Amino acid sequence: MRRALPALAALVLALLALSGCSILEAAAVDPPPEDYVSQDAGFRYTRDQLTGQEQYIYDQLLSGLQDQADRIEGLYPNSDMIQAAIRAIDRDCPELFWFSGTGQIETSLVGDTPMEAAYLPNYVMDPDQRAAAQAQIDGWAADCFAGLPAGASDYDKALHVYEYIIDHADYQAVDDNSIVNIMVEGKGLCGCYAKTAQYLLNQLGVPCAYVSGQAGGETHAWNLMWLDGVPCWMDVTWGDPVFEGGQPASGPAYEYFGLTTEDLLRTHTLDGTVAVPDCTSQDYNYLRRSGLYFGWYDPAGITAAMETALREGWTKLPLRFGDDGYQEAASVLFEQGQIHRLFRAASASTGVALDLTQSIWYSRNDEMCTVTVNIPY
Repeated sequence: MRRALPALAALVLALLALSGCSILEAAAVDPPPEDYVSQDAGFRYTRDQLTGQEQYIYDQLLSGLQDQADRIEGLYPNSDMIQAAIRAIDRDCPELFWFSGTGQIETSLVGDTPMEAAYLPNYVMDPDQRAAAQAQIDGWAADCFAGLPAGASDYDKALHVYEYIIDHADYQAVDDNSIVNIMVEGKGLCGCYAKTAQYLLNQLGVPCAYVSGQAGGETHAWNLMWLDGVPCWMDVTWGDPVFEGGQPASGPAYEYFGLTTEDLLRTHTLDGTVAVPDCTSQDYNYLRRSGLYFGWYDPAGITAAMETALREGWTKLPLRFGDDGYQEAASVLFEQGQIHRLFRAASASTGVALDLTQSIWYSRNDEMCTVTVNIPY
């Protein structure tokens, strides 16, 4: 689940040509205002954590990158501020798929005094290629959004995006984290999944940020989103399970949708690149919201969940248990064979025929205290 980190921009020093002017006539770029506030920045989560001066440079750079300018000039000559702004843009703006996230900083000097800086971006597409890719991205997004009902809630929008990406992408090695990998090529790594989710949800008016850290012993990326203004976590990559050996599993793993920070930290570690809120609400957790969470082994509750699954034609039934009840529930269901008895009761109640003559396949996630059962039609 490695993600390619953008290389630091190289600092290039260029002497200012003074032919025809004196040192007194050479004007330095004024420092950006410390209290700078943009009125139309929209949702830019990492930008909001920059200083006012860095935000000013961020907006200068963003404007140039949107125009695909070869040089973005007139920047205050502070390479640390410029690099901080570029890193923030790379996290905030998945729509800039033609920008590699890297470039060069040229600083003009008079003697030893920095006067101004320019940024020379590295682009991975020319304008014609960009336009062609944008058309494909727009079509992919339109197909995704077509599955949303009118008046969909933030929860419904986010869950639909989660499921759609998982159903239309394969986890495969690629060269960068661009949304083009998923939305044009149909494959990518964790950074591609996270940026695609960020791109789609922000288009739907659901604030969504790109967050990075460690998971499974490797660098990893996922999303922080706000549903009805309430923050929670989503990891689309880990929702797209792959069995050992590289074979994809069928359908999403729902234990990674709508997580609290406490649940996220069972498997993930934040790298501290950006400050994040402590997500405490369980209201948007898929398993809890869907009635699939049980503190302890609850045969009546599990049977009711099975009945819902059979009526709605689910192929898998995910169940989560409380930390203290998980091991007992798993033992009773599978080692003692009670899963067959409960399915038999659900089948009789709903009239949906099941094949209970063979073993029932299931998977366990001990870290998240979940079991996912293949429904034996």
